[in-house]
Amino acid sequence: MAGAKSVIISLWDVEDESTSLLFAKFYEYLKSGSSKAESLRLAKVYLKNETRFDHPFYWAPFVLIGES
Repeated sequence: MAGAKSVIISLWDVEDESTSLLFAKFYEYLKSGSSKAESLRLAKVYLKNETRFDHPFYWAPFVLIGES
């Protein structure tokens, strides 16, 4: 069986800078031992606490599908 066990998708177009920051934090948390689902949640919380990206437009559209 080939293919990815999980993917993170965006439900709408999102700004490049906020997406880059979200994924940098996602991989940081993932490397520290958090699960994929928890890493994404923590990355969203991080973005939500950033003043310039606190609106849900920047962090809410990302969804993990598959193995968490």
